[in-house]
Amino acid sequence: MEKNSILNVPLLSPGWKKLGYVFFPLPVFMVIGMAFVNPTIDPNDSAQVIYAFWAIGFGILNLTREKVEDEMIRSFRLQAFQTGFFWLIWGIGALMIINYLRFDRITSEMFTAYLILFLLNCYIYGAFQYQKYLSNKED
Repeated sequence: MEKNSILNVPLLSPGWKKLGYVFFPLPVFMVIGMAFVNPTIDPNDSAQVIYAFWAIGFGILNLTREKVEDEMIRSFRLQAFQTGFFWLIWGIGALMIINYLRFDRITSEMFTAYLILFLLNCYIYGAFQYQKYLSNKED
């Protein structure tokens, strides 16, 4: 494959991690501010704002390269994405079952793109960090 292929995703420099971490507390302050400006705001809208920001934060962290980006880290990254999708599929299934048992239907306002992207990026991040932890533990 060519280096300039559409399948080549350039990773962000390690400095981007700081920006990724900003996306975790920021929506909490935004939601509090939104509640003061518009007290009748729907709680689901507030949750979606938080999910969206956290999805962006985890997405940035997932696409930020490590200080040493060797073959092992690349392998961990690929495995983390595969594991994240696997966990997402089972997690969505579990949420659908819980929703069915609770409300007698599998659909919900809770199932939004923001929630799914947040869960996926969270799972990928968790799988990647866990693999790095296990690798360091073995050394």
